[in-house]
Amino acid sequence: MNGEVKITVLSENTAERNDLAAEYGLSMWIEADGTNILFDTGMAGAFAANAEKLDIDLSKAVHLVLSHGHFDHTGGIPLALDHAPEVIVHLHPDATNPKYLYGGAGSSMPIGMPGPSLDAVKNRTSRCMFHTEPTRLTGRILLTGPVPRRTAFEKILEPFTLDANGTFPDSLPDDQALWIETEEGLIVVLGCAHAGAVNTVEYIREQSGRSDIRAVIGGMHLMGADQKTIEQTAEAIGSWNAALISPNHCTGEAACSYFRERFPGIYRTSAGGTRFTFPA
Repeated sequence: MNGEVKITVLSENTAERNDLAAEYGLSMWIEADGTNILFDTGMAGAFAANAEKLDIDLSKAVHLVLSHGHFDHTGGIPLALDHAPEVIVHLHPDATNPKYLYGGAGSSMPIGMPGPSLDAVKNRTSRCMFHTEPTRLTGRILLTGPVPRRTAFEKILEPFTLDANGTFPDSLPDDQALWIETEEGLIVVLGCAHAGAVNTVEYIREQSGRSDIRAVIGGMHLMGADQKTIEQTAEAIGSWNAALISPNHCTGEAACSYFRERFPGIYRTSAGGTRFTFPA
């Protein structure tokens, strides 16, 4: 693969510059293998406002990858499509399902794709690709599709459901990640890793036939996880011998602090505005 791999965190819970907007959720811009990818769109419009300040032209997006159907990753879809009307949208079929955080009778919170985003997707199904298995976007960029849940310690802790009454649990089969193959190892981009960061990376290693992990960037969904789970995740991270780990968004401060202390040589914060460049 010629050139470089460039990944920019467009929006995240925090921002590394005062002129950039912080917004709960995640959105990243990926330039690799001759294409441009918008990976998630955050909760609203911060990704677009920040892109302009970071001199990133969203109209050049070829692919829009949705890691899953929660509002904090899909709220900006209409704005993304305004900027790049010909973009190809990649998602799992279940990403458009109703999704709730069950809080008891009468107190459930809708957390799925907001109405305008849902309408935008349904109105352009001809430009959508629904993935239920690993898919190659380019020669060196792939999507996982659904990730098998194999570890004993990675579990969905929140009462996610498909209905407001809490009758049908949502195991989030729509959760997916992206990876980029480079000569020096695999670069893994996570949305929330509801399937588990370890499950996701190990599945990527299995599917790619490679064990060399160069970087892992994105949400690891360890908010609310107990210390043992954080430590078990760290054990797996250590076994990968990665050159860089950069957890953000839903990873949680407890896990980030632990990883920062345990992996001082490879840990990097990734707030809104952070840029990563890797030789291909």
